[in-house]
Amino acid sequence: MNKNIQYKKLTDICEIITGEWGTEITENSQNIVSVIRTTNFLNNGKIDIQNKELIKREIDKKKIEQKQLKRGDIIIEKSGGSPNQPVGRVVFFDLNSNEIFLCNNFTSILRVKEDINSKYIFYFLRNNYKINKVVKYQNKTTGIINLKLQNYLNESCIFLPELKIQNKIVNILDNLENIIEKNQNYLTHLVVLTKSLFTKFNKNGIEKQLNDVADIIMGQSPSSQSYNKDKKGLPFYQGKTEFSDIYIKDPTVYCNSPIKVVEENDILMSVRAPVGDVNIATQKSCIGRGLASIKPKKIDYLYLFYLLKEQKSKIEKIGVGSTFKAINKNNISTLKISIVEKDKQNKIRNYLSSIEKLKFEIKKSIETSQNLYDSLISKYFDN
Repeated sequence: MNKNIQYKKLTDICEIITGEWGTEITENSQNIVSVIRTTNFLNNGKIDIQNKELIKREIDKKKIEQKQLKRGDIIIEKSGGSPNQPVGRVVFFDLNSNEIFLCNNFTSILRVKEDINSKYIFYFLRNNYKINKVVKYQNKTTGIINLKLQNYLNESCIFLPELKIQNKIVNILDNLENIIEKNQNYLTHLVVLTKSLFTKFNKNGIEKQLNDVADIIMGQSPSSQSYNKDKKGLPFYQGKTEFSDIYIKDPTVYCNSPIKVVEENDILMSVRAPVGDVNIATQKSCIGRGLASIKPKKIDYLYLFYLLKEQKSKIEKIGVGSTFKAINKNNISTLKISIVEKDKQNKIRNYLSSIEKLKFEIKKSIETSQNLYDSLISKYFDN
């Protein structure tokens, strides 16, 4: 047996330091510090002090000395939560600031022994939360969900390899998280770029109704007895379940008695909640009543797709229904759109197609990184 590998209870390797709330600041306040609350917690384990208000409180000087946060501390939520969000979230304290921080009384600090990489413990605790191991340690009183912290830590055992292995694991996970975060930021910027380019090049067009440039066919559901998964008949799409960014995904259901049929490169629009989303058909298919087909005539199908994609919020507003919104053929047919000349259509299509290809590659990279990340987390922390 490798003596450098061991299992440890978290209570054996973590000091628990309770949070403080102090009192409101007055004109005579002296010991004023910033207090981190669960409002500042992000689901990625980071602390947000840019977009979430950081509260200042007056706290006893001695308590500040005893309880101020140190780099590498883990903050755990011990009160709060909701039916959809169990208590027990964790964040890692590594803020680059000379400011003194404490955490509030709904949280506690877990200070890990110096011969252990605290980020390794953080990853373990965050994974515990993700796989709902904290749920059995919840205790609801007077509407607030509390975490039985001492029990939770005492009954949680972690696989603890030697420090250099801990450091290596943390380094790999940190790098993967950085890659995923950067790629997600790239996607956000590309969405903004798409809107900007479309606005720039789709100016001074001629306003037309959609039925001037496309034929509209509303879907109709065939008999359920004609549905099958044996690929008999045509691919069948009932709604937007199989929608992706541009082209609809492969079908899971087929229909051997189709009623409403679409062709390759027809634009499919969701007409029942949520309304307005669009995708492009990749093959001859059958559509149910959750979709409409928009068949372009004398207009580039990709340009019209991007044009309709930009109209989503407008389309949503014309939807009717108290519980679930829906749109009808008349709503779609009379939709006003501004159409530019052919050379501008081509320019818009080419630019936005290039961006979509880039987005596709970035999403593949995110998926690959996330799968590797999840497999490593599972390997080291699912015990």
